[in-house]
Amino acid sequence: MSMKILLLGEFSGLHKNLKEGLQKLGHEVVIASYGDGFKKIPSDISFESKLPGILGKIWRILIPLTKLSELRGFDVVQLINPFYFNPKYFPINFFYNQIIRSNSKFFILGAGDDSYFWRYGRKKLKYSPFSDFLKYDLRSNYYYMQSDKSFRLNQKIVKLSNGLIPIMYEYEISYQGNDRLLDTIPIPVNIDKVKFQKNIIGKKIVIFHGLNRYGFKGTRHVEKAFEYLKSKYPDDLEFIIDGKMPLQQYLKVMRQANVVIDQMYSHSLGVNGVYALAMGKVVMGGAELESLKSLGVESSPVINLKPNAESIIKEVEVLLKKKNQIQEMGRESRKFAEAIHGHVKVAKQYIDTWSNH
Repeated sequence: MSMKILLLGEFSGLHKNLKEGLQKLGHEVVIASYGDGFKKIPSDISFESKLPGILGKIWRILIPLTKLSELRGFDVVQLINPFYFNPKYFPINFFYNQIIRSNSKFFILGAGDDSYFWRYGRKKLKYSPFSDFLKYDLRSNYYYMQSDKSFRLNQKIVKLSNGLIPIMYEYEISYQGNDRLLDTIPIPVNIDKVKFQKNIIGKKIVIFHGLNRYGFKGTRHVEKAFEYLKSKYPDDLEFIIDGKMPLQQYLKVMRQANVVIDQMYSHSLGVNGVYALAMGKVVMGGAELESLKSLGVESSPVINLKPNAESIIKEVEVLLKKKNQIQEMGRESRKFAEAIHGHVKVAKQYIDTWSNH
């Protein structure tokens, strides 16, 4: 039976890819979002303001309230993150109460920053991005997600939901013991749109790291490793650190690479890492055993990194010795993306979860 689904919010095209999978299964899907900033990801209902300056900022806060009539009558609403609308300035309680009252089911993703991730993930994970995020991204000792007020709000919104679905191990462990916690569902990628290409090496092996949140992604470790490797292997390796651009442009830059380095502080692979797998890149990033278990797999083609420059240097040097295997490693990446992250397969998991809760 066809469902009418509202995907509320967007991070790195996660909901966009999920929408495309759900549509293939015959469901009617609407995305309402701010477009994820500079990534400019299109949505069906846009909360973006075209007004300049302070007026634009005020109008941006008010737009979701003016669209409430368009956010009604859905079988399922899925919110990408409890803090997608900034609680400092937005009447968040009123808005979510309206959403819950005027739709059948309401789910939340464990994705991005939230208070549970900050309060529990930070303590339970072997390593985490929080210290570098505070130091380099916020340039502060404190983030509002750490407050009791934010935690109570997070708690309340999750309690109002039919369930919370983690996209990876980090959120699963953060919500462990919460009665709304559901099974982890992998990040989806539209494998029909992300074309596989043979991972052919030119004069040098090209290694790419996407620049987004410098501290959160652990970019300082990547820079340090690249500096060392550049001087040691000037004729064998080429390095690109680039980002903060629209998603399609970003994916174009990624296509030039043989190897993609994802987040340094993650136990799991993020959305950009999943895109890289689908393209057929050798991917380095989060592939801890706990994360694989969370995805329901025993092994992964992702080369696991620890959050330090030495880990990158070691793995790149190993890769240099077996560069003739890079093409085959790229094929394994694509197979894994199809088997675990394929948008239709993942969409089916969401439909089953929504239907059963």
